Parts: sequence; structure tokens; C-alpha cells
Amino acid sequence: MILPHQDIRELLGKVIINYSEQNVRENGYDLRICGDKYYEVLGNAELPEKKSEVMSFHFNEVARLKPLKTYLFETCEEFRMPDNLAALLTLRSTMARNGFQAPPTVIDAGYQGKITVAITSFYESSLRKGMATHHVIFMELKKPTEKTYRGQYQFGKII
Repeated sequence: MILPHQDIRELLGKVIINYSEQNVRENGYDLRICGDKYYEVLGNAELPEKKSEVMSFHFNEVARLKPLKTYLFETCEEFRMPDNLAALLTLRSTMARNGFQAPPTVIDAGYQGKITVAITSFYESSLRKGMATHHVIFMELKKPTEKTYRGQYQFGKII
């Protein structure tokens, strides 16, 4: 079951940390980008052994994006997902209408930490620190999972 507005408000401060009340939507939450740095993905990955190389930039107030490049951003929000809740992260439609693309991402039950989001821009563009870029849809599991997330990206590892 997808959680409605009133149920998401109950998650503030418990599941969603460093939240903005105004970002609670009808049936989701609008996630913001923050952090001291953002990263351009340079490629050269040989998965699964070798991850992509990245170049970091200081994220003062504005991130400058080049066309057809992918960038990684840390979210302002941090998550403490219980064992009975998962979430789907999608790009906000405003972003898509303005020439951005991002892969959908699952936030697993048991995940803790900030989220690293990938954004590709089709055009030269800028993103402001603190702006909402993604929409999170929370889904209650039929019953608590016996296997919660304990992967390598726990606690918000970038790459």
C-alpha cells in the first residue's frame, strides 16, 4: 500500500530526518539535494570489480552541469527505514520537463543514511543547493521483511 500524506507526516523525524514539512506531498515526499560536494561521473567502470571514476566539485549554492554528463548528489534528508517500509525514488516531473533524467531507485527496508542520487542533464544547466529534485513514494510491506538492507551503500556512501 502506498502511504498517503497524513501517514508520511507521521514519518517526519522518525524515518525521514532533516526533513522539510512543506515537501510532504499528496502521496510522497519531495527530496532535496545538499552536501558540500557533488560529483561528475567520468566512467571507466569495470563492474563489479571497479567502480566509475568521479571528479568532485564544491557545492556552494549552485551546481553547474554539462550536457550529457551524469552527476551524483547527496540528499539533505537522511532515512531510517524500518523493516516494514520500502520506498521508490523517481525524478520529479518538473525536472524531466526541463531536460533532466534520473534512474528510479529503491530505498530498501532497513536502509539507514542519506541517499546518493544520479542526475543526467541533456543541456547545460544549473541546480541550486536545497532544491527538490526527486519524489519518494513510500510503500508499506505486507509484513516486516526478515532480510533488511545491509549492503555497501548503508549510511550514504557515494560510490
